Amino acid sequence: MQHDIVVHVWSDIACPWCYIGKHRLEKGIELSGQKVAVEYHAYQLEPNAPTSPTSTSAERLAKIKKLDLTTTNYMLEHITKVAADEGLTMNWDQVQPVNSFLALQLVYAAKASGNTPEEAALAGGRMVERLYQAYFTEGRNLSDTDTLVDIAEEMGLIADDVHDQIESGEYADDVRNDVRDAESLGIKGVPFYIVAGRLGLSGAQEPQVFADAINRAIAEMQAEPEGWRENLS
Repeated sequence: MQHDIVVHVWSDIACPWCYIGKHRLEKGIELSGQKVAVEYHAYQLEPNAPTSPTSTSAERLAKIKKLDLTTTNYMLEHITKVAADEGLTMNWDQVQPVNSFLALQLVYAAKASGNTPEEAALAGGRMVERLYQAYFTEGRNLSDTDTLVDIAEEMGLIADDVHDQIESGEYADDVRNDVRDAESLGIKGVPFYIVAGRLGLSGAQEPQVFADAINRAIAEMQAEPEGWRENLS
């Protein structure tokens, strides 16, 4: 797809607001009427999270935030309602709070299937969406290699190749580099969006906010010399 600008997104598969933000961004792009490419980058809110579930989502959140279970259950109910308004289903009683490091690597395995930067970005975005569904709606363990291989095969990747890539950590440095880039940019939480390399947005903003940022960035770029279109890396 011919695009005019790129929105770079830092997000974590285990972040519900990142899932909500993804859909609001897509609506914002549609509202803007512009041709926009979206490039997803990895971030870990809990790099030391366990690889096997040891608690419920409410219990995990209570531990992290140092809150009581009544409060965290209320927080999750609120997120569920917001997600439902975006057409998303979050089954907190099924969610397995685990480390997202391997799942984030799978996004890079998907990107590698693209023959062009545009195809890679689209493949990465599709995998991000599928992983959100698997985590929040289906309650699958995204720190389990076999589960990730099943998802990869479902998405058209070669199962044996993905298994070897996960086991060898072929894309582990890509995830680490994304996290380092986020730190160097001063990103403290996700979702975080950089529009056309010039406008930063934090949090799951409303679609109109994304649309306005996209149109503002394009207006600024159009005022610059020829060759203003932004390329994917």
